This record gives sequence, structure tokens and C-alpha cells, in this order.
Amino acid sequence: MSINQHQFEQLSEMGISLWQHRTCDTPKDTVQAQPEHYIDIDLKYLASQQLFNDILLAIGLSIGEINHQSDHLDLGLFNWYFTATSSQNGIKWVEQQLFTPPITELSKSPALKKQLWQLLTKQTQ
Repeated sequence: MSINQHQFEQLSEMGISLWQHRTCDTPKDTVQAQPEHYIDIDLKYLASQQLFNDILLAIGLSIGEINHQSDHLDLGLFNWYFTATSSQNGIKWVEQQLFTPPITELSKSPALKKQLWQLLTKQTQ
């Protein structure tokens, strides 16, 4: 189904995201990036981690308000994915989805914690 620019702008203003087909200018033999691999989430283990509890407190949630999904945590405000890739990629926020290294890696790195706090402060206000 096609829509015109005016319709697209109206839907975007209402918060309705649309898929758009885009042409790819890269050669077909170029290797594409590997998909992210998410680690299994042990909610009991996360609840025992001080950093995780501090994050929940900062965004005004309790452990009971979290919905544990197979590959992420649904916090209502956003979905939180823990990636198995190295921390060199840092922390990403894409369309109400937070992607971070595991909580143990976050708690060991002051730079990652700072990046996480800045991102959460910006996105959850």
C-alpha cells in the first residue's frame, strides 16, 4: 500500500511508525552485519544486583512491575535487551528499546555506567 507524504507526516505525528522499503546501494556480495545475540535473563540474579535495583529505583519501578520475556525485560516504558557482544559497542537506545552489555559488565565499568545513566535520564523524562 502506498501513501503520500502528507499521510506519512500525519501518521508520524500520531506516533504510528511505518516500514519503508529502501534500496540498498551495497554490492550483493558484501557481508552483512551479524544480528545481535541476546543473553538469557535470570531475573532473580538481576534482582540481587545493586546496579539493577538502583536503575529500577531511578525510573520509578519495582521488580514486580517487570515483565520477563524470553530475550528481554519489558519495563513498560521500554524494553531492555542484554547483548552478548562486547562492551566496545556500548549502550544503544533505539525506538524505546535499550541494548546494553550484561549487568555484571555494566557494574564493572564506570564509563558504561555513566553512559547508561545519561541515556536513561534523557530518554525517560
